[in-house]
Amino acid sequence: MSYQRVVGLGLCVVDHIYVVTPASWAETRLRYTERRVAPGGMTTTALAQAARLGCNAHVLSVVGDDEGGQLIGRSLRAAGVKTRRLIVSADHPTTVAVVLVERSGGDRRFLVPDRRSLERSAPELDLAAIDAKTLLLVDGHFPRQALRAVKRARGLGATVMGDFNRPEPAIRALLPFVDYPVVPEEFAVAYGNGDARRAIRKLREHYGGNPIVTQGTRGGLYWAGGRIRRYRASRVRVRDTTGAGDVFHGALAAGLVQGLELIDALDLAARAAALNCTALGGMGRLMTRDEAKLGRRSRPTQP
Repeated sequence: MSYQRVVGLGLCVVDHIYVVTPASWAETRLRYTERRVAPGGMTTTALAQAARLGCNAHVLSVVGDDEGGQLIGRSLRAAGVKTRRLIVSADHPTTVAVVLVERSGGDRRFLVPDRRSLERSAPELDLAAIDAKTLLLVDGHFPRQALRAVKRARGLGATVMGDFNRPEPAIRALLPFVDYPVVPEEFAVAYGNGDARRAIRKLREHYGGNPIVTQGTRGGLYWAGGRIRRYRASRVRVRDTTGAGDVFHGALAAGLVQGLELIDALDLAARAAALNCTALGGMGRLMTRDEAKLGRRSRPTQP
C-alpha cells in the first residue's frame, strides 16, 4: 500500500552542538573545538529526510515564538516539509538540547530539558492532516495529543510508526495503535530483560504490528513473515551519530510511503542513517532521491 503523506507529531528541537575531545566523559572540564547551532529532534529530522526523499511531509508540533522556532520553521520549509500546522506559541519556548560530540568516533552525550509539564499544557494540534492514506509518525512527546492522533489514524485505517526510547506508561498506551514500533536497544533491554529478540516477541504478542529493534553498527532486528529477521547496517567513516535514528525513521517512512516492502524500506533507512553519520549535526547529511536509487542493495534480510 502507498500513502498520500507522512505526518510527524512530536518534538522539534534546536541542538547546540559542541565537538569535544575528552580523555574520559567523567572529566569535570571538557574542551570543545567546534560549535554549531542546528535544527534537530526526531520529528524535525525525520520529516526533513522523508521530504528529501520525495514525500509529502507535514509537521504537527509546537515551537516558541523565538529564534529557535524561526530556525526550525525555516529548516523544515527548506527541506520541503509543510509547516501550516506548526504552532508558534508565545507561552511555550522552543526546546534547546546541548549535544556533546566526541571528536574521534562520533560518540555523544545529551543535556535536555524536562518538557513534560509544557507538553501537557500545549495548545491543541490540528489532526486534520491525518486521513486514511496517511503514514503517521509519533515520538511519544505530547502524549495526550499523540494518543488522540494514533486513535484517529487507526480509526481511519491509516498506518502508524512509533519512535520510542523507553517502555514508559504513556508509551504503552500508544503501542496498541502502532503498526511499526521502532525502538533502540535501550528499550529492548528494559522491556525484554536485556534480550532484543525477547522484546520483539513480547511486543508482537501484546500489541501486534511489526516491531523493529535498532542496534547501531550491527543493523537491527525486525518482525516479518511470522519470524524475527535481521537487516544490515552500512559501513561509513563516522563523524557524528546524532540524528542517525531520526533519519532512519524518516527514510523508513519514505520507503513505506513509496511502496517498498519492509525489508527494502529498512535497507533504505539503514543507508540513510549511515550517510547522516558522516557529517556533523542531526540533519548534517540527509539522503537525496538520486542517492537512494543509486545505493539500493539486494535484499538484506537474514533469518
